[in-house]
Amino acid sequence: MTVDQCQTAFPNLYQEADRAQRYFAHRGGISKADVDLAEEEGNARVVILNNTLFVKTFRGGINSRTQASLATIYRTLLTSSESLPDVDFVIQTGDAGSGTAAAFSLSRKAEQEHLWLMPDFGFFSWPEPGISSYLEIRQETLDRERDIASGARRPLELVARQFEEDIVPEVKIGQDSHTGIEVDEDVTDASPNSWSGKIPKLIWRGVPQVEVRNELLRAAHDQPWSDVQSLDWGRINDDDKKINGGDLKTMPEHCDYRYLMQTEGWGYSGRLKYLQQCKSVIIAHPMEHIQHFHHLFDTNPSSPSQNMIEVSRPLEEHLPALMERLIAEGDERAQLIAENSWRDLREGYISPAAKQVALAIVLFHQEADLLPSLSSECYFRYAIRAYAAVQNFKPDLEGRSASYESFLLTGQTQWQPHR
Repeated sequence: MTVDQCQTAFPNLYQEADRAQRYFAHRGGISKADVDLAEEEGNARVVILNNTLFVKTFRGGINSRTQASLATIYRTLLTSSESLPDVDFVIQTGDAGSGTAAAFSLSRKAEQEHLWLMPDFGFFSWPEPGISSYLEIRQETLDRERDIASGARRPLELVARQFEEDIVPEVKIGQDSHTGIEVDEDVTDASPNSWSGKIPKLIWRGVPQVEVRNELLRAAHDQPWSDVQSLDWGRINDDDKKINGGDLKTMPEHCDYRYLMQTEGWGYSGRLKYLQQCKSVIIAHPMEHIQHFHHLFDTNPSSPSQNMIEVSRPLEEHLPALMERLIAEGDERAQLIAENSWRDLREGYISPAAKQVALAIVLFHQEADLLPSLSSECYFRYAIRAYAAVQNFKPDLEGRSASYESFLLTGQTQWQPHR
């Protein structure tokens, strides 16, 4: 995709890259000494030279995060029909951004203005918790939503309640669940009418490693609206999915619920983009760790475009009242928030660009170049160009870099060839 196509597909995505560029422009730019210092604190250092990716340093990190981030950069190059500028930068792949030098990080706090934000590694793949690739999880959650809408995967709890109370109307693919008006099959596929088939509870699974998560467990304890439980990942395996009274839920299984809780951990939490694959209402506490797309969240309860609910802390004081109010107010507002989230995020700013590019071709007679990109790749290309604009040295391989293709095969930047 071209720069113009990315701008057409995702016009409001690039705020964080613009912010970082302004920050360094006012401070004289980024020097090689800055990047050398960042290298000491980072997980990998890369060079893009003549539109080719090289790995200068690789220190690994948590699981396969750094490898996935490098693969994202590589795919960012492959899906661009325009060359990227020569750049030399460091990436960090920990839960929280760190250090004092210019680097690309998964997240930052508001005061960490020196950090550039890159897309989460999970936009490529996160195999360790069994989530698989981003494109796979998008399809799996879409299939789940369609099944819920058609009644093919209605949770047992709702089946029992419908039998006893007749509270869940039948929803058919091709029929609007609110008006009963027949709608185009393609429209229903894009936005499944799944709300009435979902469990009217708040779900969360996780390790209570930080105070906000313990607040959640205390707030949700013995509440009728709660399916909030902690997990012990060290004891979970394929044969024993029920641990300490709480069951492990796959990401598609989260779509069975109307309300999904997002909490941070030691740093940002990688689950948010997966929760946003469901046509449900996401509830989050005020988040300290910023990702590249967080400015797109609308938590204003008076806004017709609200796409997330923010609940104040401590959660014990605020979450029960919020949930009771949501349930008492009925479905209309909650459904609007879920629909906005689906449209703005899943099908918008954290989606592949295939639909947006097709629309651009029709409306603006643009030609599609190469492969459609994920929104994360459009963002990364924009951020790399913004970084290059304030980089005040010429990148060099320094005799210690390997092409990404060779690194992918060897896992090393230096090795002894066959003699």
